Amino acid sequence: MPAACRLLKWMWAAPCSLIGLLLAALPVALGARARWTAGALEVTYRPDLARCGAIARQLPFRGIVFGHVILAVTAEELERIGPHERIHVQQYERWGPLFFVAYGLSGLWQLIRGRSPYWDNHFEVQARELSASSCPGR
Repeated sequence: MPAACRLLKWMWAAPCSLIGLLLAALPVALGARARWTAGALEVTYRPDLARCGAIARQLPFRGIVFGHVILAVTAEELERIGPHERIHVQQYERWGPLFFVAYGLSGLWQLIRGRSPYWDNHFEVQARELSASSCPGR
């Protein structure tokens, strides 16, 4: 992919990535692990806090993405859900700040139809399908 195209995707997703960076700041200050991998900042909580369940019980997710920032409870969890979360990074690159609205509207539409706003959300379905096809056996 040409550098100019990558830069445009980064800029388009930047407002979302900024939210991710702000949300990652406190965990990183408290000892979370942060590493740059394949175009995204991956943040995992301190193993002692995550494994004992103090954080895991309070969070409504195992992993979440904001632009180019992936937050996961543990490194093991990130390994398991990473391909799925990477699809969300691509979705942010495509939708930019509109992703928040589109994701919410997709969830609302599913709720109105009596379905799960998370499991039946278009973006979650797409991420599950694409990550499964890119990582057979998961």
